[in-house]
Amino acid sequence: MTASTAVPADTAAPNRTPVPSGTAVPAGTARRGRLAARIGGFLRRKVDRRGLLRRGAMAGTALAVAPTDWVLRPMSAYAAVCGGGALCNDGYTEFCCAIYGANRCPSGTLLAGWWKVDGHSFCGGGPRYYMDCNAACGGCGCGGNGICAGSCSGTPCGCAHGNCNNRKTGCTGFRYGQCNQHVRCVGPIVCRVVTCTQPWMIDGSCTTAVRTDNKTRYHHRPCLAVDASGKTDLIGVVPGGVRVRGWAVDPATAAPIAVVIYSCLQPKTIVRADLPRPDLVRSYPTLGPNHGFDSFLRLCPGEQLISVAAVDTSGQGSTWIGHKMITVTGQTFGHFDSVTGTAPALNASKGSARVVGFAVDVDAFASSRVRISVNGRTVRTVTAARYRSDVEQAYPHLGGKYGFDEKIALAPGRHRICVTALNINAGADVDLGCRDVVIPANPSGALESVNSTGPGTIRATGWASDADTTAAITVKLTVDGTDAGTHPANAARGDGHDGHGFDVTLTDLDPGTHEVCATAMNIGGGSNRPLGCMETAVAATTLGAVTDLSTVPGGISLSATQVTRVDGNTNAVLRVLVDGDYRASIRPGSAGTTEVLAVAPGIHEVDVVATLDGPRTVPVLLASARLEVQ
Repeated sequence: MTASTAVPADTAAPNRTPVPSGTAVPAGTARRGRLAARIGGFLRRKVDRRGLLRRGAMAGTALAVAPTDWVLRPMSAYAAVCGGGALCNDGYTEFCCAIYGANRCPSGTLLAGWWKVDGHSFCGGGPRYYMDCNAACGGCGCGGNGICAGSCSGTPCGCAHGNCNNRKTGCTGFRYGQCNQHVRCVGPIVCRVVTCTQPWMIDGSCTTAVRTDNKTRYHHRPCLAVDASGKTDLIGVVPGGVRVRGWAVDPATAAPIAVVIYSCLQPKTIVRADLPRPDLVRSYPTLGPNHGFDSFLRLCPGEQLISVAAVDTSGQGSTWIGHKMITVTGQTFGHFDSVTGTAPALNASKGSARVVGFAVDVDAFASSRVRISVNGRTVRTVTAARYRSDVEQAYPHLGGKYGFDEKIALAPGRHRICVTALNINAGADVDLGCRDVVIPANPSGALESVNSTGPGTIRATGWASDADTTAAITVKLTVDGTDAGTHPANAARGDGHDGHGFDVTLTDLDPGTHEVCATAMNIGGGSNRPLGCMETAVAATTLGAVTDLSTVPGGISLSATQVTRVDGNTNAVLRVLVDGDYRASIRPGSAGTTEVLAVAPGIHEVDVVATLDGPRTVPVLLASARLEVQ
């Protein structure tokens, strides 16, 4: 036999005529098989198990490595014990599903080669593929033939389950060599996998070099006869892993069935095919529409083979419905959405910048972290764990807890904010970019003076400016809480606030005490700034006069016209002060009045003022004289 000879991949005996699964076994064969199993068990105890090689998904070149001298004959004791007509002696290895319950290579083995049978009824008239699962050698040597002994690899030779009605396992040292060519040494063939899917689609290490042996056409086991079927519509790489979508049914039941998703032939997750698929009703009218699946499988970065199997409800196995080689990247990603500036609070020196975005480290299996820098200096490192509904909608398989929303205290002015998403495992940190932000400044200023310059008037002075502009801003004045207008703060001052002063005279004010307040009006971001309040007294505008203020023996004489305000109020009275002390109140009638007040002899300061009765009134001086009383 040469590497290109079309023979079964696990054949060891010259007589390779297949025996159908239902062939009768001579009486006593099962008992003799149990005896052989006990012999094999003794040998198994003499062999130490070695470490197992993990299967990989590595593409190889088409190289057959099966020279004739690699073929090892099974133990002749089994031929003697089971008899020539037993399946254990037909020269072929048992199917994996008959030994381990699943149509896949068991742990501790790897695919070493494959062959096909053309036009097979089990595959709808297409090829049926038989794949050899060889034992891993571990630390065993293999010499030049590339096959390590079963006694070293811990693979005893015997009938499967010690029964002559089963084909052998662990007896044939042979390798076609299309798969896992990077593994130099393999042990005997443990079992066979059968599928209608091309081997290179199941295991990426297998090449497409074809070997054909139609003599194994009728090799079959009930565990291979499953009715589950389906289709994988999508095996696509998404951030953090792979998305798998499709459908699966078992004609034996209308209930949803299980779907197993594999990575490198290792089961990773089981999902139920229970999502609505109205398109299936036409093909399966009795099963209903709910047989779809759409699942995310989180994976570490690297090249991997993704396989999907529909699980038959009989418990006898599953059907491959999809395979694809993918490459998962572990690159962190995210977005720096926005930065907005807020002016300082009143009487505070710093405002703030709000920094918003999201970051995902797809291979971290945890919340990501981001670094925030201001003007080239790192100011904060935070966990991006805030919920973001938009992120969850875009990446439903990842969830939405990848957002960040931070406030950074900053002085007013322009700043550059940069954000970096920090990578945790494989890969590098990712620069999410930089944005400029202006922290607005609130206006500043002072209300320096408020005083009455005459009856009915108030003068207010001060300054106001806003760091957000070099232009003049405005100042709003109120009198006793009532709007008194907005006035420009653009007056020259000759000091550090030159060009930002205000000097405003308010008129037509009622007599009395008034409170004047000033507010600097903000430009751009920020808030208006109160500059404070001051009180001042306002005199009334009067009509009337003192016509005579003179001395008489023992006192003074006072003559005056009627005194009224400009609003027509005639309740004004004259108050006479002698040396600053109140002496009398006189209310002149429409014809005026003349009054004589007794005053002690001597020189006196006499003042006559006009005022109103009631609070918050400001007197108006009508006459003042220095008189000497005799």
